[in-house]
Amino acid sequence: MGDLTFAEALRHLRAEAGKLPQPGEPMQLALDSIKTATAVSQPRDVEAAAAALASDSHVKVLAEAIKDNGASAFDPLVVWWSGSHWYVIDGHHRLIAFKKVKADHPKLRINAAPVAVFAGTLNEAIKQSVERNSKDKLPMRKDDKLESAWKLVSMGGMTKDHIHRATTISERTIATMRKKLRELVDRNIDPLDWTWLEAKNEQRDIKVDDDWIEKQAHDWMRRFLKLFGRKLIEQPQIAARALELYSDRLPVELIRYWPDEARAMLAEEAESEF
Repeated sequence: MGDLTFAEALRHLRAEAGKLPQPGEPMQLALDSIKTATAVSQPRDVEAAAAALASDSHVKVLAEAIKDNGASAFDPLVVWWSGSHWYVIDGHHRLIAFKKVKADHPKLRINAAPVAVFAGTLNEAIKQSVERNSKDKLPMRKDDKLESAWKLVSMGGMTKDHIHRATTISERTIATMRKKLRELVDRNIDPLDWTWLEAKNEQRDIKVDDDWIEKQAHDWMRRFLKLFGRKLIEQPQIAARALELYSDRLPVELIRYWPDEARAMLAEEAESEF
């Protein structure tokens, strides 16, 4: 899930919940069976981290230690069961180092890594990942900590104190984030789709193309179904009036997008008059 945004990865993990029971509490796992969801469980800037990981000096040092001391060179990776897969929530650099040694030195037969299982909900697993990375030997930048705090605020269910202790961001800033979150929700915007920088500046760089429009349209359609069911179809007069009350320009704008349908309807009404 390396190419997904935080919101996309979060939805993906939520969809996996409850599919399969957790297969015990293993003390080691095959490297190929450990998944990553860096957008969710690696709080540092994902793009910057991904670009540096392959040649990162930290990873090289870890790989050398594994070569010299084997799979027990470090503390276990912390993993969490999603309902479908094991995901690493702490130890991303170590996992990359293990995989590097496996690929570069197959004769060493480093095919598995020691693990410690974190038992908890998805939100608790993300909070645990943020806490561990905030105290990690590789310091998180202030911007990364702010983004982590914003993600925890956007997910909901955590007190200001919990978020402060997880990220070290001040409770005053967290209160500001909560206020901004309410503003976005009032505008029917999913805050999970926004970074803190975007929310703070009240602007977002969006590539508006056919794919984006189609994705947004399907999202709105699902919201309509959840809120109205079949009412918009069964009671079009009320639906039309509601849209007119929402904006007296909206009916005109909709006709611009449906000119053929509008002309066909007018022709049909004209024929019915004779």
